[in-house]
Amino acid sequence: MKYLRYMGEFLSVSGVVWRAEILQEADAAFETVGSLEFDADQPLVIEWGNKSKEEVICGATATLKIISPGDRTYEDLYSIDVGRVRLDVYRNNALYWSGCIDTEFYEEPYEQLNGYTVSLSFTDLGVLDRLKYDLANMQTLYDVVSYCIGRCGINCGGIDDSLISTSLTPSGSALSLTDIKVRSDNFYDEDGEALTLGEVIEGILQPLALRMIQRAGKVYIYDINGLYTKAAKKQIVWDGSSQTLGVDVVYNNAKITWSTYAQSGNLSPDSCWPESIETPPNVASMNNTSGGSMNGVKYFSFHYENKDLTKWFDAQDYGFTIWLAEQGNNAELINNNVRYFRIVPQYDGTECEGVAVRWTAVAGWKVDYGGGNWTAQYSWRAYGVSTGALTGFLTDIGAVLFKSSPVWIPPVANAGNLVLRVGLEMLLDPRFNPFESAENNDLMKYKDWYSNWNTHGNFVYVPVTIKFQPDGSDAVYVWDNRSIVQTAVGSPVKSINGTYGSWVRLTNDETPNAWGWLAYYDAKDRKETSGVLGWKKNRPAINPHTADTLSILTNAEDGQYIPYPNYGGGGGKLWVEVRAGNWQISDGNATLQNVNYNNPKQLWGKFSWLLFKLPEIEIMNSTQFDKTINTDDVEYNAQLNSAAKEPIEIDTICGTSAEGVPTARGAYFNAETGKQITQLSRAGRTTQAEDLLIGTLYSQFAQRRTTLSGEAQLMYDPIAVYTEANQDGKLFMATEDVQDVRMDCSDAVYVEIRPDEYKRNNE
Repeated sequence: MKYLRYMGEFLSVSGVVWRAEILQEADAAFETVGSLEFDADQPLVIEWGNKSKEEVICGATATLKIISPGDRTYEDLYSIDVGRVRLDVYRNNALYWSGCIDTEFYEEPYEQLNGYTVSLSFTDLGVLDRLKYDLANMQTLYDVVSYCIGRCGINCGGIDDSLISTSLTPSGSALSLTDIKVRSDNFYDEDGEALTLGEVIEGILQPLALRMIQRAGKVYIYDINGLYTKAAKKQIVWDGSSQTLGVDVVYNNAKITWSTYAQSGNLSPDSCWPESIETPPNVASMNNTSGGSMNGVKYFSFHYENKDLTKWFDAQDYGFTIWLAEQGNNAELINNNVRYFRIVPQYDGTECEGVAVRWTAVAGWKVDYGGGNWTAQYSWRAYGVSTGALTGFLTDIGAVLFKSSPVWIPPVANAGNLVLRVGLEMLLDPRFNPFESAENNDLMKYKDWYSNWNTHGNFVYVPVTIKFQPDGSDAVYVWDNRSIVQTAVGSPVKSINGTYGSWVRLTNDETPNAWGWLAYYDAKDRKETSGVLGWKKNRPAINPHTADTLSILTNAEDGQYIPYPNYGGGGGKLWVEVRAGNWQISDGNATLQNVNYNNPKQLWGKFSWLLFKLPEIEIMNSTQFDKTINTDDVEYNAQLNSAAKEPIEIDTICGTSAEGVPTARGAYFNAETGKQITQLSRAGRTTQAEDLLIGTLYSQFAQRRTTLSGEAQLMYDPIAVYTEANQDGKLFMATEDVQDVRMDCSDAVYVEIRPDEYKRNNE
């Protein structure tokens, strides 16, 4: 908490009482409050540096000149930490300006013991470029602005957005900062590195043609059109002997480029192994059904020889090692026998990681009786979840084995034009080494098992609860396709639309009232080829028939297509739970029966591996089926003045598009409806925010605008628009203002402004 450390007052030449208070972070109030003695000439200067009309953050610095009563009295005010020391300036007892000490600069005369002048520098919004954003979820513009002001550490008397002239609809009133939301994940890069607060403020305000400034104790958010049409008018009163008339810049062309930062491909993380646990490729544990231990995790290694097991005995090389841990990331293990895994290949397999539900360790050794006589001994041991826990009646559902971390699904205007695609890659395999050919050997008849799976394990159904919880709601919805999978094969599901399923309100989390199955089958051969064996991804779920399907279903990419969840008007979080108790296997063209378990050719006793990679969740077009969402930048162009030389180009990270970009992190959202904003209204025009911004740029930079500069009486009022006695009908805004408060004067630059008056040729 900050406590008052120093305070002092002085009078301006016109009798205004100015008070400076310096507050410092401390555990308790200071025993005494020091008195400030001010420099006689310029005790306090507040400077708003020159900012062009398209710039957003109009920060100010204050230079306080005080007399040091002793050697290095004020040295301890300077700290590396931002915001620990604040200056509050009062004009006739009303808060006028606030800022925190600039920790980057401090100097004082070293040759004097006392009585020398020390300059202390403070800034209000300058620290925004040094601080990182750290919010999450959806936030209103007001939330973000208020948060950033708070991080600056200044004493703010409120946020005033009354000079915004943009509205959400053509007939609506001017919007406030609470009317629009943005996604926080837009302000982090793909590696999780956050933008600075300055970049965030510019990112959310510039597309809306908004500016930000602290004046007379408040922070104002406004646009130039609103300033022109709604602000109080104040006349410039010159107070010096020299003033200058000039002209502002004119631009040739305006180009606005919105980087949508749209999500494409898998929204979910694909890694789960803890980074802190190393898995060295030269560490192995062969011929040991108990495995090895290292760094608190277990590991097992597997031979690459499947047929001649006598080669195991003296082998030093191995196909791969699987590492298994109880702790990991991006998924939650619910069943105590499930583990996170990482496969480290040596001669076969591919490096991957995920969740291990079942795995089998094997061992072989030689018993030597001497004289060249010996016998081979082999053993195997299954780990993980038992077969009995996986199987069950069609009408039952078991407990959760593991679940993925939630991903956020954004709100969209037309949910019917989109689908989600959920992919879950699974390794269900009978071979002791699933990356080598199947062979019968002295341990197991792996080749026969492999053949049995191809002829009788044509369909495998994995029970899941895919859940969606809308933002701000306790309600949870679950995806349901039971009626599709359980349909008799005499009524084959042949179309892709027939595989979507539906969303159902969840009534009981422990024993859900609805669930779905992910289906594994070979799209080209559902009669003589298994849907598993090796790493395989689920397909659009159909009942286990072998009839021809429509080409769009046959040729669809792997994964389950499900309706886009559209509840509560906003986005929400979605996650996948893989469950026990209801796994099903079907021979091709055999309707699933409601028995304890469907077990053709006794396949439930003929598998060695059951591994999963983390689920994949993608947003897809449904109008152009199987097409990913367009993630290209959105560009807007317009000519301002063909005779001018220089263009003006602005790159934005928030924005709008007429068609909408459903997965754009950088979109604006209506705070009330939760829908993506595709157009806004200002000055009689309704179009995209970027096109409105071009209108503002045209109005300010297409023609020469007058500039006035010089020494004038100090303008101490809140934000205003200015007139000048000799400039009939023209209104001006201050783009630079250096205030010497003791002299009650400003060295200022005023630039002519115009209301938004641009229209495209087709308007």
